[in-house]
Amino acid sequence: MGDDSGSTTSATPTARARAFPHRTAGHCGSGALRDLLEFHGLDYDGTPLSEAMVFGLSGGYGFFYGDEVPGVPFYLVGRSGSMELDVAGHLGATVELRQTDDPDEGWAWTRAAIDRGAPPMVWADIGELEYLRVRMSNTRHDIVIVDYDDGEDVAWIADNDREELQLCSLESLRRARNSPAFPGPNRNATFEYDWPTELPPLREAFRGATSTALENMRGGADAVGDLGGHTGLAGVDHLAQAFPQWPAMFGDGLPVILDVLRVLIVKAGTGGAMFRSLQAEFLEETAALLEDAEIAATAGVVRRLSDAWEHLAVDAAGHDHTAANVTLQEIRRLEHDAVAALERHA
Repeated sequence: MGDDSGSTTSATPTARARAFPHRTAGHCGSGALRDLLEFHGLDYDGTPLSEAMVFGLSGGYGFFYGDEVPGVPFYLVGRSGSMELDVAGHLGATVELRQTDDPDEGWAWTRAAIDRGAPPMVWADIGELEYLRVRMSNTRHDIVIVDYDDGEDVAWIADNDREELQLCSLESLRRARNSPAFPGPNRNATFEYDWPTELPPLREAFRGATSTALENMRGGADAVGDLGGHTGLAGVDHLAQAFPQWPAMFGDGLPVILDVLRVLIVKAGTGGAMFRSLQAEFLEETAALLEDAEIAATAGVVRRLSDAWEHLAVDAAGHDHTAANVTLQEIRRLEHDAVAALERHA
């Protein structure tokens, strides 16, 4: 997401920071949640859950296409806007999303959570996080604040985009958590989870997550940032219907628009394929753990869908609108097939 550069500050990691497990991930939300579940010792087979498993169990599989989003020609995302909240119900946890316009109050929540041994996940604007140094804004970037040092005015951050915990000044963190930028104000959003001592049976959690994913795709799921647009299969259909008109709509600017499409498919924290690769891997892992051939068959459908999205990114990178349109119409069919396959497991 950002250039490989760190903060200009330096401090020795605290014992609490060193004890927090962290690995890179394809998506900020599923990566942060995976780290938290490992921190709290929650898994199914004695090994930490994969990012894909956490994404799938969140029920985050979704779709949003907005062609009237202020400030951008279009916006595309393959997850729901509520997966960070939905995951709690599937895994026997509770969660409170706290927001305030007072940065001091937001920081007090963070300090209290860390001090009681529950480092919180928060929203932060990537454009304000000094260790990322990116030009764009996204106020819905999930990070975990692992520990802090008031004397040095720094905090240690677990961010899916970096292999190591990142040192961040409290001033940078304050700006990032109280940003009014795209896709909307984050208002010091703080997710406070109360995790169970053990996870519910996998099949039970799988069914709950699948029901949520189906609601995202069949019903009216919340979009990331509450943006106005088209969600679920209706959003897929709308994109497939609008795409043939893009040459007339964008004219000489079409190559740039296709470049944006590629980035949104493979680079914008999607796991590489509009989150479909994460969903496919989740289904593959679940099928293996439960020894369930029907779930394995559904995984095959979603894997073909993931491959098609990757193919579309290649077409877009080549500025081949004709080929991209053929691929997108195939994606439309596969999206409907994937939802039909998931319905067998809800």
